Amino acid sequence: MNISRYAAAPFAEANSSEADFDLLPVLQALADSSRLRIIRMLREREQCVCHLTESLGLSQGTISHHVGVLKRVGLVLDRRDETDARWVYYRLAPLAERVGRELAELLDATRVDPIPAVCADSTKEGRRPKSTMGGLETVAPSESRITDGGK
Repeated sequence: MNISRYAAAPFAEANSSEADFDLLPVLQALADSSRLRIIRMLREREQCVCHLTESLGLSQGTISHHVGVLKRVGLVLDRRDETDARWVYYRLAPLAERVGRELAELLDATRVDPIPAVCADSTKEGRRPKSTMGGLETVAPSESRITDGGK
């Protein structure tokens, strides 16, 4: 996952490599309540533009704008009705599932280091105070050893 690149390039392929994945444009596209509501509806099933306008109480032009933003970042796909091209249907793109996994990984608090941070100038000689959180006794930034957790 790469959230450090700030170019809002669309996702051309759902199978792009991890290094090519840029979460920022997706987060920017999702940072709108109408677009989040559209995503929630598309999560249930493919939707006709008329269902989106009726359910969300927005005009067809507003729906088209928001869906266009979601399409540009690769979250939504569309198709026209085969018998009447006036009808457009929208569905979530396969990339949406990957975005969900990336967000879950980004916000996974179980991966946080439990050892408290200490400013270097708040201790003598760059040594950290002893901590037994998580069964590790931290003596210095580069030294640690397993303990019984202070029991």
